[in-house]
Amino acid sequence: MGAALAAVVIWALVPVGTRFFVLRMDPFLFNVIRFAASGSVAVPLFLHARPWRWPASDRILLFWCAVLAVPGYNIPVAVAAQRVPASRLGLLIATEPVFIVALTLLLKRQRIGWRVWVGSILALGGVALTSQGSAAAQGFSWISTLQALCGAASWSCYTVLASRLNQRYGTFGSTGAILVVGTAVLLAISIPMIHVTSMPGATTIAWVAALGLASSMLGFLLWNYAGARVPAERMGLMLYLIPVVCMLAGTGFLGEALTAPIICGGALTVFGVWVASINRRHESTSHQSLRSRSATCPYRE
Repeated sequence: MGAALAAVVIWALVPVGTRFFVLRMDPFLFNVIRFAASGSVAVPLFLHARPWRWPASDRILLFWCAVLAVPGYNIPVAVAAQRVPASRLGLLIATEPVFIVALTLLLKRQRIGWRVWVGSILALGGVALTSQGSAAAQGFSWISTLQALCGAASWSCYTVLASRLNQRYGTFGSTGAILVVGTAVLLAISIPMIHVTSMPGATTIAWVAALGLASSMLGFLLWNYAGARVPAERMGLMLYLIPVVCMLAGTGFLGEALTAPIICGGALTVFGVWVASINRRHESTSHQSLRSRSATCPYRE
């Protein structure tokens, strides 16, 4: 449980670090540095998986999973972080389980139960509540909110679709393949979009690279170490700490205001996600999504 808690703290601090750096450097350059570091470390896993020998259908699935997981998530979230405070960014990302449950049920052509509908409405109500008050004075906009939600939806689509790759090629194989392919796509998209007159200093580059390695590899290893020893349902409870830790870290490290709308909206968002995710009739679906998440978290943040 200590390893799982450490992984959750690392992932909760990533939106805070993202917010800190994108206010000081180009968000596309920020992603390029992060994933150049983490993608390079994943090359041995990629070579071990040998995805070029996979069936054509799995290679196509690999490409789309890589696009959804790396540029599909990280580009809109990094751009949104320029205007969305870290505490709110963590809450927007915390809506992912709602998307995961809904997408899984749709793909299986199962009826979406009342828990998912009610939980989704509550979570979106919490998002709307956190957008009130002094948010406008901080440059917050609904466009940035939609960008962050699109990133969360992209990650959720990936989590659902990647289960077949995880089952066939294992956690490490699918992780290495998706991270390397996704990094290549992200670099191809991001490098032409970079608008900077000068590169950041060596110290800043080193910190950004360390952020990528911590969230990509260290958090991944800690989470999977815990996953081999702790029941999935107990580990799943840890994930609900991410928006809480993110809000506290945003307040402590970035000096963001922790107002009543943020606290109430955050509680409502987390409660809505819990309602939508906990469904006894689809308990196995939730466990499968959790296992997929444990394999995918290395490149999400």
